[in-house]
Amino acid sequence: MSWLSEFVDVYDKNEKNLGITSYRIYHPKSGEESKKAYQMLPVSHIFLNCTLQIDLNADGTFAGAFVVDDPKTIVPATIESSIRSGSGSYLVPLPVDDKLQYLARDYSKWSGDEKYIESHKKYLEQFRAYLIFLKEYPDQYVYRTLQAVYRYVTENDIINDLWTGKIFGENVAKEKVAGNNLFKSTVRFNIRNPENVKRFENRRFFDAWTQYYHQVLQTDTVSGGTDEGIDYITGEENVILTSKHPKGILDNAANAKLISANDTTNFTFKGRFLTADEAVTIGYDSSQKAHAAMKWLLTKQGFKIGDRYYLAWEVNGENTADLSIVSQNPLLALAQKKFAETTEIDTNTNIAENFRKVLIDGANKDDYSLQGSVHLIELESPVNGRFGVVYYQAMSLQQYINKFASWYGKITIDDRQSFFNLKQVCYDIYGDRVDDKRMAATVSQLSHMILGSQIVPWSLLSAIYNRAIRPASFNDDKGWRRVMRTASKLFKAYYDEGEIKTMLNDSYHDRSYSFGRLLAIADVIEEGVLQGSENNEGRVTNAKRYMSSFAQRPLDTWKIIYTNLQPYLRKSKYSFKASKLIDEIFASLDAEDKHLNDPLNGKFLIGYSQQRNDWYQKKKTSNE
Repeated sequence: MSWLSEFVDVYDKNEKNLGITSYRIYHPKSGEESKKAYQMLPVSHIFLNCTLQIDLNADGTFAGAFVVDDPKTIVPATIESSIRSGSGSYLVPLPVDDKLQYLARDYSKWSGDEKYIESHKKYLEQFRAYLIFLKEYPDQYVYRTLQAVYRYVTENDIINDLWTGKIFGENVAKEKVAGNNLFKSTVRFNIRNPENVKRFENRRFFDAWTQYYHQVLQTDTVSGGTDEGIDYITGEENVILTSKHPKGILDNAANAKLISANDTTNFTFKGRFLTADEAVTIGYDSSQKAHAAMKWLLTKQGFKIGDRYYLAWEVNGENTADLSIVSQNPLLALAQKKFAETTEIDTNTNIAENFRKVLIDGANKDDYSLQGSVHLIELESPVNGRFGVVYYQAMSLQQYINKFASWYGKITIDDRQSFFNLKQVCYDIYGDRVDDKRMAATVSQLSHMILGSQIVPWSLLSAIYNRAIRPASFNDDKGWRRVMRTASKLFKAYYDEGEIKTMLNDSYHDRSYSFGRLLAIADVIEEGVLQGSENNEGRVTNAKRYMSSFAQRPLDTWKIIYTNLQPYLRKSKYSFKASKLIDEIFASLDAEDKHLNDPLNGKFLIGYSQQRNDWYQKKKTSNE
């Protein structure tokens, strides 16, 4: 259970963040910037969407109520109340903040169902036991505050107060509150104070409930967390165990649980063990911490595609960094900035080594330990009520950097640096209409490849090759050029030969590579002439028009392209340079090769891309 222990470690190193609200900033391609709040849950607490807030005075009298704009609230919870469901849930209240059916003594009167009298009794019984503990608790502010809440719920009719306070109209039963009717309203309590500190955001209250409930679990015989034994997450002995684990970790699957052990009738463990405890036992605190840290990290820096979540992190002291390979991360951002300032790029070896040095420099500046671990995990919820770990990998930061350095050394095809995210690569391979299921599978495949063998699967290469050789199928030239560059990079990583360098290699005479160079020269010459003509601006070149046929029958198609190129050669001021290059490349081809007209492979795209880049680089240099 190494990945669970790593989440426990994240929790322990970020305890100072418990209950503190931070914001993740999103920058959509269009529209205004958006942000999403996230907090680290304390042990024995859950998130509750509260539709109403009731304010009380210090003596427990009603001071007002309103519909809240920030419903997500951290509230104390027992094991049972945190996962309650089904017909018996009306007897399982939360300790303080909860639905009106538990809090309001006049709920049965308004709803017409007397069973909720028992709901209120259970709520008060549990609350009273907590207050007995708090009476001897060192922080008496917590005791006085919660005593005011208890006094209010025992001495007042909440629904009547909400009605007279004009939170509800006369027809209370049908009244809508934040999209729900009265019977589904959830309430949080706050005590007005000069400092304007909200009770449900105050860590003093979090710590008090955690201490109390830990004491309860040591003596309680019915809550499901009383047995003691070995915690398989930490390896500690004689700790409080639990077989009931938190839910609500994934945003789109609120009831999905990662660990479920409620199946004692089928074949979850039978045939191998006599009881479930023989299979594995998990400590209550470890379960709470691991799930809270997972939820916190997923909201803070996770990436979601369809039903699959991606997360990468590195823990360095008190800092938990986002090192996702799916989207941009700090080290890659630094590398991109550094390479934008660099013009000297020579060979694959140099670019990989330079990239490695930049990443290490960035890690050192942020005070990371190169021996620290980078963790990558993928989670998926394929069915209601369950989610699981699809993939997990841990490696040292040094290994992580080396993998990235090697990968970007392999895919660099020219002096222009771009560190694409894997979601964009997937769009390039399959088009903008790719569905979430394929997107998730492809992103997983790419991330595993980069941090593993770095051998690009042929299925991906075949798909992007068929798109790249059909420029006419794109709505704009910019989109096609992006796909062409991505395809060239992936093929360069696939072949990974010494002859295919970072920059154009005019000494490399592979048939596909050479034909790609020929097509690029024809393309830039015709493109240059068309751009200089008002009547022909925006017209597609013959090289692009015939690219698909050229990839299948290069020799036959080149005759057509070369014939159509002649008028443009006569008009181009680079006619001599182009003609000379064409002659040199054609001379390097083996005229006796009986396979000269066979379909081209991916090296054709690399030759095309590198020749175009080399042409414009030399053109820029000569102009300067």
